[in-house]
Amino acid sequence: MRRNRVIAGQAGISFGGFLFGQASRFAFNLLVARALGAEALGTYAIAIAVIQIAEVLAVAGLDSALLRFVNLYQRDPLRQKAVIASALKTSLVLSIAVALLLLLFSGAIASLFNGSRLLQLVICCYAAAIPFNAATQLYGHATQGFQKLHPKIIATQVVAPLLLLLLTILFRSTAGHDEALLFPFALASAGAFFWIRPTLERITGVVTPDILRARSDRPMLAYALPFMGVSLLSMMTHWLDVVMLGMFTDTATVGIYHPAARTAGLIRAVLLAFSGIAAPMIAELHAGRERVEIERIYRMVTRWIIAVVIPPVLLFTLLPGPVLELFGPRFAPGSTVLLLLTVASFLQVSFGLSSTVLAMTGYSRLSFLNALGAFVLQVSLNYLLIPLMGINGAALATLIVFFLLSAFRLMEVHHFLNIHPFGKELWKPIVSALLSALLLFAARSSLLALPPLIGLGAGAALCSGSYAAAMLLLKLEEDERTIILKFMPFLDKKPKR
Repeated sequence: MRRNRVIAGQAGISFGGFLFGQASRFAFNLLVARALGAEALGTYAIAIAVIQIAEVLAVAGLDSALLRFVNLYQRDPLRQKAVIASALKTSLVLSIAVALLLLLFSGAIASLFNGSRLLQLVICCYAAAIPFNAATQLYGHATQGFQKLHPKIIATQVVAPLLLLLLTILFRSTAGHDEALLFPFALASAGAFFWIRPTLERITGVVTPDILRARSDRPMLAYALPFMGVSLLSMMTHWLDVVMLGMFTDTATVGIYHPAARTAGLIRAVLLAFSGIAAPMIAELHAGRERVEIERIYRMVTRWIIAVVIPPVLLFTLLPGPVLELFGPRFAPGSTVLLLLTVASFLQVSFGLSSTVLAMTGYSRLSFLNALGAFVLQVSLNYLLIPLMGINGAALATLIVFFLLSAFRLMEVHHFLNIHPFGKELWKPIVSALLSALLLFAARSSLLALPPLIGLGAGAALCSGSYAAAMLLLKLEEDERTIILKFMPFLDKKPKR
């Protein structure tokens, strides 16, 4: 039960942070779409895809390595500090090199995506953020290894996206269209770095001189490099639809596609919230050969993830039009894209913990092969489907890839660890989802007749309200009830003695 509370408590902090971060980024995309236009939004999407792929090379898999090695050396504080300092120094050197390469080849990259001079300038400005983002990410993972997730969440999901939104508003109001796209991203990244920097010493004991004196840690690098390959392929897979749309079409088409992709991506915040705190626990349990406890956490967290994501999944699949009209009437053609990507995201979050289990139990090379296979398949599908179906082809390719990847990961976890995520308690959120879906589908025509914002709000209230009522009628599991009462004790109606 203690682990349940730690996972739920830390995931509550994480989910709250991710919810805020996703809401801020969603508001940023709304702002760019409405104030700057679809072409500017497409330019941003392509540039951020390039930068995030480059950041994987700067981090070099050391984020995953820190989670594992900090836990492995939990009885040796000096060794813990050494691996943290080594990871930070290595990443600093790599991030500077990657940023310089992007500056050098920014023109060629912009030409590859049929972009204008503005795209080249955006890539150059965003490249300045790479050292700050890489350091922030590793600082966060170092503290996460001590099961302190909130510094990472606040820096990456509160400070950075909020600064990005506010600075964009400021530059749009005081400077102009292009300036609002060029400068806020790097400034927001720097702000997040300077916020999290003091927490590293407080939680881990690592100070700047330790980082400067650090030596290369070969065992950690050997462990990290396969994860860099996995992360690189996963990030390229994540952005491949945007990248290949940019190559086959133009920035305006990418701008129409991106709001649907960003909206469906809101669902992934739930997986990131739970897997972030479950990962070091699974690594610790694997080191202690506690397979039964790993399976219990695997099943419990999977059930919690599915239970949380069902309402937005139903809303995005049954009312995609009103959702996208938030960005403006021009983005309504992305409704089918939103439906397909929502299903893909649901598969990813429902079974994505399998990837965490494989990574934290020593199967890093298998994780790499999974990511490689997914990448090759998605490249092939995008190459075939985008010319035939446009933005819908890119979304369909993503759905097929996540369906197959989820199936393979489930089989691998069962084969190598003899565990699976399906507990008998899973029937309750499934039944509640079916009841809620029937109600929303029955009311769909009436909701579509309303103004988009009113119809969307009414649909969200109907969907979430009916789902919550059904879950309560079917009765929560004891572990869920205990956790809920821990945070909301006023719901406990048992008489106190």
